[in-house]
Amino acid sequence: MIYLDYAATTPLSSRAEKALNHALRQYPWNPSSMHSGGIQAKKRYNEAKDTIAACLGTTKNRLVFTGSGSEASNLAIKGFHMKHPQATILTSAVEHHATLNTAKHLEDLGVRVEVLPVDSEGRLDPDALKHALKTHDNVLLSLIYANNETGTIQDIHEIQKILKPHRASLHLDMVQAPLHRKVRLEEMNVDYASFSAHKCFGPKGLGALYVKDKDTLTPLVHGGGHEYGLRAGTENLPQIAAFEAALKEAEHEMDTREARIADLSGHFLSALDKASIPYKVNGPSLNGRRLRNILNIGFKGQRSEHLLLRLDKAGIAVSMGSACDSDTIEASHVLSAIGVDEAFLNGSLRFSLSHREKKEDLDYVASVLTDILK
Repeated sequence: MIYLDYAATTPLSSRAEKALNHALRQYPWNPSSMHSGGIQAKKRYNEAKDTIAACLGTTKNRLVFTGSGSEASNLAIKGFHMKHPQATILTSAVEHHATLNTAKHLEDLGVRVEVLPVDSEGRLDPDALKHALKTHDNVLLSLIYANNETGTIQDIHEIQKILKPHRASLHLDMVQAPLHRKVRLEEMNVDYASFSAHKCFGPKGLGALYVKDKDTLTPLVHGGGHEYGLRAGTENLPQIAAFEAALKEAEHEMDTREARIADLSGHFLSALDKASIPYKVNGPSLNGRRLRNILNIGFKGQRSEHLLLRLDKAGIAVSMGSACDSDTIEASHVLSAIGVDEAFLNGSLRFSLSHREKKEDLDYVASVLTDILK
């Protein structure tokens, strides 16, 4: 199979798998136990958390491990609301459903929620944000840093300048970021940021939330005092060790990998051009402010589900958008929000690459598409 769905999930890297198996064998104890085995496990847990925090540009006392990136975002948004019940939740029209559906749930409970528009590349409309801040006193802005469907990167510096004079907190969904961008949380000066291990060649079932000030959130899961009282549950040391290995590898090889990904993405678009396939890149151009591994491409007059099934039959794995929407075939809310022309909207696919592909693989994908679109 030619796998071009890395934005949905990445396979476990060999280093991460080795770290996971080693921790399973060497540290079978509960890291919260007071006997010598538990103390060994706790020491290993602290070492891994220190490394993960360093890779993200922060310290371990500001990281809370969760069961997923979705849980991390839920903790940020719901936890903030429970601590500040009168605050307004602001978000954008191009968010992952971990954010949008959480905000919708709170709105159904009577919380003030406002979904702000974006421009044609998927960036938050600054005027809409300014207007919302004039009408709401205390807010949490929850925003996706790098969009999982289009690769668009938000202008966080500009957004923070708008937020600064106001009583406002900022949560970033940074799930897609660590594999492709150096993350320096303390320099970014955000309040909360969500991460997911399986988006960077780590294991599924582990997320993390950066929390600048632990007193600003109420936990969703109560029990023992794990994760500074913000997320009860026995620490998942094997998966944490695997996440550590994956992040270290990603940070060490990032420049080389990103150069290759940029080359592969450009090659793929050139192959489509040579085949005279009528298409449109949804969102920013390849040279714009974006992740270059995600190419959301609209094929004029086509149906996404038809294209996806034909590609799958040819051994090519792509997606129609967020993997969380796989049970539906309606148009992507992200593409609708950025105003993609209807002629391309219903025939859009997301090709998300890694450094592992070969140009020959992408040439094959282009040739299959050519046959399908004849």
